[in-house]
Amino acid sequence: MVYLVAQVQTQSNSNTKARSRSRAFTLIDILVSIAVISLLIGLMLPSISMVRESARKVICSSSMRQIGLGMNLYAEDNKDMLPSSVFLDDNGGRTARAMYPHLMDTIRTSPVEYEDRVWGQWDGLGLLFYKGYISAAGVYYCPSHTGSNSLEVYEDQWNFGTSTEIIANYQYRGIGPEGQRHLYSMDSTAALVTDSLRSFDDINHDNGLNILAAGLSVNWYDDIDSEIMQSVMSRTDDSIVDDTNQAWQLFDGGSAATP
Repeated sequence: MVYLVAQVQTQSNSNTKARSRSRAFTLIDILVSIAVISLLIGLMLPSISMVRESARKVICSSSMRQIGLGMNLYAEDNKDMLPSSVFLDDNGGRTARAMYPHLMDTIRTSPVEYEDRVWGQWDGLGLLFYKGYISAAGVYYCPSHTGSNSLEVYEDQWNFGTSTEIIANYQYRGIGPEGQRHLYSMDSTAALVTDSLRSFDDINHDNGLNILAAGLSVNWYDDIDSEIMQSVMSRTDDSIVDDTNQAWQLFDGGSAATP
């Protein structure tokens, strides 16, 4: 009897060990699992990247809305006028000081002597910060920006109030399609602020731009054929004004899609 019990226990232990061995992973199992996981990660990464960029677009459009609200408050306090800029003369034309409208993402100019005056002050959209309509420097910067004009680059200038140049990630038009300077007299679909057009490196998004219209709506302009990107890449000193004006004309009316 004792022998039979011992034999049964021995057989049971053997079966347990066999089952234990059958449940163990082999090297091939591990390698196959790693390969499958790597494949899944590879498939998921583009989707994750797209989700992140979509979130950045939303943050970018939110910043533009804040700029639009600041611009609206500024206009209410300044006889309906848009913030002034050294890049524009009183009649909405280009001055000798500002032959380059693509530089209207400069929100504070570096000290430069021009016509017996020294320019080195808050300009354009920078006046919204200077006058207290916008309180946070981060509003002027797009989270998708990968160029050399990020918030971190200008952090000391913001924090310590130096008089050196500050460049943002958003382009300011400064006038309406017909050269208007009065905000409330413009068509509500006229584009006034967009993602930067300064240079190819300053383009915030690969496939389009956020556009702030005079009516304070923010729409997404889908640059499907990379028309804007190609224009910025091929820009020359002689074509800067025309190329920039043509871009604004494309943006007027915006796009039906809002991110």
